[in-house]
Amino acid sequence: MPPENPMHDLEGKSALIVGGTTGIGLATAEAFLARGARLVVASRNPAHGAAAETRLRTLGEACFHPCDVTDPATVAALVAFTVDRHGALDCAVNSAAGDVTLASLHELSCDEARDTLTTDVLGVFHCMKYQIEAMLHARGGTIVNVASTSGLSGTPEAPVYSAGKHAVIGLTRSAAKDYIARGIRINAVCPGPTHTPRRARRTAHLDAMQVREQQEQLARMIPIGRLANAEEIAMAIVWLSSAESAYVAGHGMVIDGGLTA
Repeated sequence: MPPENPMHDLEGKSALIVGGTTGIGLATAEAFLARGARLVVASRNPAHGAAAETRLRTLGEACFHPCDVTDPATVAALVAFTVDRHGALDCAVNSAAGDVTLASLHELSCDEARDTLTTDVLGVFHCMKYQIEAMLHARGGTIVNVASTSGLSGTPEAPVYSAGKHAVIGLTRSAAKDYIARGIRINAVCPGPTHTPRRARRTAHLDAMQVREQQEQLARMIPIGRLANAEEIAMAIVWLSSAESAYVAGHGMVIDGGLTA
């Protein structure tokens, strides 16, 4: 039977949020701390890491550790640091991703495609590999990968990004079947358009009126009539990491305001 207050089964748990210093990752880190988890957040940007650590320490036990998910050695070191600090790794969230280059396939350079897939696919693989090894040693845990609705269908002007997110869902589903009987539950979330710093960077070349017009046009395509907030995605990630979702494995949870319904 699940606990009577399942969200608080995260209290005292060791959690690692990769890509946890901005956007959905940071909102997820705050949500874990609100439920009493002990937290390590990671990214490859030390400035973002320092700012996030200062903010998160006002909410609970948290620290930053640098990590480049494209380098398996630094990922292994990150997981080892988390286990050394907290004694185990109970919950992991993989939210690191590169910026999206908007262009049709023939316009993308090979280097741009390689960089996207190295971060978005191999980066998730590296994280899962070492997280799973740690969880097998501890006989259990949860992993939630941040994919996208772009991993469920084609996305104009983002073919390689879409391919990468399809791959993340494939990694999630396949690994979930391999490890659920060994106590590791692996799921993914598939957010639709969400207000994040990365989305803001994609419109940095536009003036304020153009940005507002673009967002209003996008919102009209979404049945709920607006973009998501990062905190709304974080709530789903927390649920998938809690005992309340104990029977959920290999799922790609769509959180898109009805966009793909």
